[in-house]
Amino acid sequence: MEELDYAGVLAAGFGVASWKQLRTAGMTRTDLRHVLASGALRCIRRGWYATALANTDVVAAVAGGGVLSCLSALRLHKVWVPGASTPVHIRARASAHRGVHRAFCEQYGRPESEITSVDELTVALRHALRCLDPEGIVVVCDSILNQGLLELSDLVTVFRPAPARIRALLDKCDGTAQSGTESMTRFRLRARGVELRSQVDIAGVGIVDFVIGTSLIVEVDGYETHSSKEQFEKDRERDRKAVELGYIVIRLTYHQVVHEWESAESSILDVIRRRGHLKPLVDRKELVSDDT
Repeated sequence: MEELDYAGVLAAGFGVASWKQLRTAGMTRTDLRHVLASGALRCIRRGWYATALANTDVVAAVAGGGVLSCLSALRLHKVWVPGASTPVHIRARASAHRGVHRAFCEQYGRPESEITSVDELTVALRHALRCLDPEGIVVVCDSILNQGLLELSDLVTVFRPAPARIRALLDKCDGTAQSGTESMTRFRLRARGVELRSQVDIAGVGIVDFVIGTSLIVEVDGYETHSSKEQFEKDRERDRKAVELGYIVIRLTYHQVVHEWESAESSILDVIRRRGHLKPLVDRKELVSDDT
């Protein structure tokens, strides 16, 4: 691991570090007294210190007797995590749980030592396996794989202590997913027995999120609001070209996937029941001749 000075250690811990870390990085007791007196650091728990601008979730976790872990730590590691960002997920030794009204997370397998204020990615993920439902686990792993934060072999190691039903979820993960809502859509449709292909490259249209059968395209917006007017226009142009080729296009917004899934799913299943997903496509040669 790269050696850091104590400013680097604090930055790596989102503004929070232990005395052991600071001392290893070169801080002396005299240095510590000076920074405490100046207000540059404050003690938030015996042996743990925070800067004035430290991340509030990290401070809450350490002050609460543990370190930031599970879903809260995954978010800091830039992993797409479903659901609200509260409560703060804390991991702590068993003695810290006594008499404290907080939600402490546990992992499958033996507990980890508390080394840093924020758990590293693999430790946070091991704890998330006990906090998330199956869909959430797949969504998180898709995000990790898509960003190249871990390889599939790394996930296999992380999942090893978990029950077989949890380990089996690795077969449902797909690192090509471009957003959490895309992962959620894939997981839910496959749970309904819908066969689909992900990230399909269609000539004249480009890469689409899903194709069901021969002719049903499902596109999923990955953000609560569209990223830009230019992207909005580009997506509608792609949809128009797909329709010209004979495809049916269903575009789902973030809100529809997260908050109105029953209605969105009903629209997709209705097309499948009517066998619209199997209708023949237009021969591209016909389009070319029509243009000429």
